[in-house]
Amino acid sequence: MTQPIPDDHAPPDPAGEGWPRLHPTTQAAYNRILWNRGLSKSEVAAKLGLSRTRMTAIGRDLQAAGLVAEGGRQQRSSTGRPADVLVARTDLFHFLGVHIRAGELVAVGIDLANEVVWERRRRIGDLDASVVGSCCRAWLAEAGTSGLRVAALAVCGSTERIDGAPEGVGLYAVAPDAARSAWQREFGVPVWAEDDVVALTAFEQWPRLAEGQDSLALISHGREIGFGLVADRKIIVGAHRRAGRFAHVRVASDGTSCPRGHRGCLWGESSWEAVVGDVPGARTPAEVFDRAEAGDRRARARLVRAARGMGVAAGHILNLLDPDKVILTGGSPSLLDAYPEDFEEGVRSVHTAEEPPLIEVTVFDTFEWARAAAGLALYRRLTASEL
Repeated sequence: MTQPIPDDHAPPDPAGEGWPRLHPTTQAAYNRILWNRGLSKSEVAAKLGLSRTRMTAIGRDLQAAGLVAEGGRQQRSSTGRPADVLVARTDLFHFLGVHIRAGELVAVGIDLANEVVWERRRRIGDLDASVVGSCCRAWLAEAGTSGLRVAALAVCGSTERIDGAPEGVGLYAVAPDAARSAWQREFGVPVWAEDDVVALTAFEQWPRLAEGQDSLALISHGREIGFGLVADRKIIVGAHRRAGRFAHVRVASDGTSCPRGHRGCLWGESSWEAVVGDVPGARTPAEVFDRAEAGDRRARARLVRAARGMGVAAGHILNLLDPDKVILTGGSPSLLDAYPEDFEEGVRSVHTAEEPPLIEVTVFDTFEWARAAAGLALYRRLTASEL
């Protein structure tokens, strides 16, 4: 049962140029309206356990802040009486996401409907905090000149090792807390730095979970394997920001040892680095696929093991969290397109529920990773009062 939110009232600060300060109750109501692209006041009140008087005040506050507009009146099917509909203004604020790779930074701006309205790409020679800060500074200025009203910025990349960077160079080496705090003061908007898999999780869950769904697990497959987790529509990052470190769970009874000494772990069975390393002469995943298609039994057997390992990992996640759905991305589409039966066999080998799980596969390019970073900025801005 939904627990009522305390019925205290605090009007928002004037919108000004930045995101208005909203009472947590008002923010929660706005999020519901935005999520559904418009709701009647009575529907919002029912979802949040609010009184009619409180909801009327919240509606006035959101209109005063410029975040919603009256959307007309619709007929209530149960009572036959009309209800006032509030519609979110999705073009009022924008959110900038920057994805970091060793030789390139990619930026995307989205609106409140999570739609891309602006994008940039820049090749870089050196990768350090000064370069990242300089690009963010220039792009915020460009976005403003283009008419965007940026309310938050997120900088994302792998916290383990940024793509193409030397061993040990992760996101927090090029966007440390001290630099992020300085950027936030200079830019005048909140600045978050987060692992790109967490960003992708935010992008997928807000607002892509269907009504009635509140949990998902995301598995990003590539050179490394990352996990994103959502419960109660909130991203789980863990007490020490290490939630989702699942790449070394055991998924096979045998197999080669990974660099950490684990035999049969997910990384050793399914990561592209391990797969390519086990096929003599191969340098890329594409070469392994080409050899398998040409009849190379060793290459085919190695890809079969990788697909089955991914299935076992997905099955363990399903058993552990029972999410509404599992999303596979990164290198998953090519692997599952070629070896779907082996993936499904891996899932069935450990998944204990009788009903088939909901598993979706998505494809992302470099711009989509930046769009995910922008989605994280949107998510953090909308949930800031809950953090």
